Amino acid sequence: MAAAVDTVRIKVLGPVAALRGTAEIPLGPSRQRAVLGYLALQPRQPVLLGALTEALWGDDVPTSGAHLIRTYVARLRQVLEPDTAPRARTNVIASVPGGYRLDVPPQDVDASLFRELLGRARGRRAVGALDDAFELLATALDLWQDPTLAHLAGLLASPRHVTALRGDWVDAGLLHASVAIDLGRTSQVLPVVERLAAAEPLQEAVQARYLEVLAHSGQRAAAAHHYLDVRTRLRAELGVEPGPELRRMHAALLCAGDEPAPAHTRPPTRPQTGRPPAWRGPGPAIGPLIGRDAEVARCATLLVAHRHVTIVGPAGCGKSATGLAVAERVAAAFPDGVAAVDAAEAPDCGAVLRLLAETLELTATADPLHAVGERRMLLVLNDVEHLGAHAGEMIEHVLRRCPRTALLVTSRRRPGLAREAVFRLGPLPVPGPADADALAANPAVRLFVDRARLVRPGFRLSPADGPTVARICRELDGLPLAVELAAACLYTDSLDGVLRRVADPLDLLRPRRRGHPRHHRSLASALRRSLAPLRPADRACLARLGQGERCFSHDDAVARCAGVVPAAEVGAVLDRLAGDSLLEPGPGPAGPRYRLLRTVAVAAAGGCDRDDEHQAFQGMVGNQP
Repeated sequence: MAAAVDTVRIKVLGPVAALRGTAEIPLGPSRQRAVLGYLALQPRQPVLLGALTEALWGDDVPTSGAHLIRTYVARLRQVLEPDTAPRARTNVIASVPGGYRLDVPPQDVDASLFRELLGRARGRRAVGALDDAFELLATALDLWQDPTLAHLAGLLASPRHVTALRGDWVDAGLLHASVAIDLGRTSQVLPVVERLAAAEPLQEAVQARYLEVLAHSGQRAAAAHHYLDVRTRLRAELGVEPGPELRRMHAALLCAGDEPAPAHTRPPTRPQTGRPPAWRGPGPAIGPLIGRDAEVARCATLLVAHRHVTIVGPAGCGKSATGLAVAERVAAAFPDGVAAVDAAEAPDCGAVLRLLAETLELTATADPLHAVGERRMLLVLNDVEHLGAHAGEMIEHVLRRCPRTALLVTSRRRPGLAREAVFRLGPLPVPGPADADALAANPAVRLFVDRARLVRPGFRLSPADGPTVARICRELDGLPLAVELAAACLYTDSLDGVLRRVADPLDLLRPRRRGHPRHHRSLASALRRSLAPLRPADRACLARLGQGERCFSHDDAVARCAGVVPAAEVGAVLDRLAGDSLLEPGPGPAGPRYRLLRTVAVAAAGGCDRDDEHQAFQGMVGNQP
């Protein structure tokens, strides 16, 4: 029987520390402390030994890395459970197959307690209990000693391990400010928002909310001065002008006596966002781009630093919409304007250039690249994957002919040019089975509810309907296109009926959908574009891979693809499928692991072959499996 162990509390939202009561436990050297900090990011969850070595050393894991981890764990167990027999010291750090698990209750880890409070606050705000939400957020934010998480980030090999946690802190601060504005208690959150604005100087949503709180606190002049500081910094560090949200706040500040428009609301129509008049071609979607604010900001930063950025991701993840939103964000940095071309239906590169000439309002025989010449423009080329290797040749030709022009491309596969910056876009996060209290804040659920209201005005996420909507989003992998199609089916069906349709999404998610490109009118059409160019063996392997667990290793893939391709060729097949955004590779304890979306697995099993446009599309791409 295990000995009783005094409660141990773990802190990572500041210096990484462990406490027993009020006494701090000496954790030893930095890498030993890093092991505890990394385990504390996911309490009660198994962490594989390979993930720990990667977290501590990155790509430079020493040959003795696994042995060192075991040594660090043994020493941590000794200081965390000094009164327990050595072989029974598993009450705080337990062993699991292939790794370890921190067995401290989540409420005794400050990061987990913070996330629990944030989820509860989102739930209370969603039902209108603003005072409860305000207090929960205040308690959650008080747990943070250092918003930068500098100590934990310095212990780990890559800052990406703390990025999501820092993002949650930003979300909590913005939500706290929003609730305070609604309650008229802005003076109480001013220190929080000041701290947020200082930590995120280039995040425009944060700066806009800070201006709003200052204005509502009676500090309109200070807000106006801060806007000028932010504008100067954006110009100097990113080479861009403030976006629509900041400009609206500044305009409201200059209107003496007027209440500033809330930074978290959007105008009803796109013309009020201040899009430059030199925009040509398809513009950003009307209304908010739900769940992509962080991606748009990061990609915009990448684009102002590089001449060529390609947004890659699986079919239906929203590459085109995100690309156009990024172009809108940075448009002010291109004085000669933005030209956007939808290349999805173009049969070859010559047709793409003719579409560009048409977009620039040139004659049919004019050379669009000569017209662009030395202009400082941004060209957006959407959906070029079907052009294959010719897409890369065309992009390189454009960059050489137009030396002051930047290029933003969206594609399922990267063209692979030497100076190309790649931005990977995945599906929206989906709620887990235990996320009932935070459903209203989940991006995929928010998108479903927003689109459902278009076909069923007054639709709201009730407690009874929440689990069904969450399951729909999970079954559809959080793919924005699939979620939108499912929500559109509410025009003629019930929510339970939509859930039944999701069981066969390629055949049954086909609402009437005009005004969209042909390959965005059904999930089958979108996925067919991904599968049509595949080699026969690659497509057969993809079908085999979809027949088991959708997260698998290289060895799993070899076993499943036996009889289709030799074992020695499976790695190359996996690389090609990942390159086509049909598999998502990631690190594993003994080599890469691969994730296959459920929708892709259904398509690979033959669902797309039922689509009546299949043959027509294969003829267009001219590369038939």
